[in-house]
Amino acid sequence: MAKTRGIRGAASWCAIAALLYLLVRSLLYAGVSAVMGLIQPGASMAKSVGFSDTTIGLLQLFIGLGAIFVPLWCLLRLTRLQTKDLRIVLPAPWSPAFCLPVFLGVANLANLAGALLSLLLGIENEASILPSGGLELIVYFLVLCVMPAITEELFFRGALQGLLRPCGSAAAIFGPALLFALLHLDPIQSLTALVCGVFLGWLAERSGSILPGMLLHFVNNCLAFLSLYLRFYAPNNISFAFELFLLLFFPLFSLWLIYHARQQGFRFSAGLRPGVDVLGVFSSPAYAFVVLFLLVYTFFLIG
Repeated sequence: MAKTRGIRGAASWCAIAALLYLLVRSLLYAGVSAVMGLIQPGASMAKSVGFSDTTIGLLQLFIGLGAIFVPLWCLLRLTRLQTKDLRIVLPAPWSPAFCLPVFLGVANLANLAGALLSLLLGIENEASILPSGGLELIVYFLVLCVMPAITEELFFRGALQGLLRPCGSAAAIFGPALLFALLHLDPIQSLTALVCGVFLGWLAERSGSILPGMLLHFVNNCLAFLSLYLRFYAPNNISFAFELFLLLFFPLFSLWLIYHARQQGFRFSAGLRPGVDVLGVFSSPAYAFVVLFLLVYTFFLIG
């Protein structure tokens, strides 16, 4: 009974934090757009007439940082979560040579599944347009590669996973990963985010630190950034070859690595703590409601 009450409370706080993240991001986006409209009539974050790419990128940095740090601050003030629970520490021994290729393989396999799903559902994803170079490209690199790798790992694998950790590794890994996926508000991206979130949560549990996850997250973002850049500014054959390499090489190589690791006795479950199963997070009405809300909201946005 105590474990049940514990998972309900922790999952509820995770759900509240996820909603607060969405609310703060929406309010900041609307507020910044309103100020832009006052400076330049007709301008907004969606229609950046009169503003440079550098300015828009810096505003995106401001919105992204605010959306993460406001709910993080609230969790640190209102719950039992402490700074040490974020696990911003040097990790226990881990194998980047194994974890990085496997993570990229898992991510690109999910990307491939997402692409097939988008074809079946008839969903078209519009790619962000990157600047060709200069300061604008550097700012967009910070927005798309550096900031998410740091802030998202800090919030989801640090704070939310820290809240659920006393309930066992399974719930601590799955609960934040599902919220992380749904907060992308895109059914195709959510599939990749869920798979990646589970792997990064597992790595945080095994290593005792969120720093390895930040590194893997950053590398994956960089490859996606490079792929997007090549799509706009490189010959089609080079862009296609690079994307094909990502989608085929890493999944196949990761399967080979996992097979040989299993032959040597490696188990993904080793070192994980027992506790409530993955579905235990749904014992929280607040968590279940937020998951349902995010699902409905996502399909409303693409409808």
